[in-house]
Amino acid sequence: MKKHIIFCSFVALFVFGVFAAESGVSAQEITGGYGDASVLDKDVRKAANVAIASRSRSTGKTLTLVRIVKAEVQVVAGLNYRVCMTVREGRKRSKTVTAVVYKDLRNRRTLSRWKAGGCSEL
Repeated sequence: MKKHIIFCSFVALFVFGVFAAESGVSAQEITGGYGDASVLDKDVRKAANVAIASRSRSTGKTLTLVRIVKAEVQVVAGLNYRVCMTVREGRKRSKTVTAVVYKDLRNRRTLSRWKAGGCSEL
């Protein structure tokens, strides 16, 4: 009886694995990958503001958000928000940057990465 249960469990896992492999799931939809997020989402906007405030503090320069171009979210032990946005430093010309902001399970947000030069990662 015990061998029969083990055998049935392996068969069920095999069938599930084949079904999952054939389901046509794209790379973005796989658990752990980034998926699209609305640029109007309040958490995306908070992530953008945290990124700008953190970068302003670390550089000593005043940055302002012009607009959010694109956003993605990744589920980890918390959430990663990858936000492509246009920012302005003082009165200088606007530039496009991509920032990653981590939101932990206690809703604390921290800037993980800041990269100038467009939305190449999105």
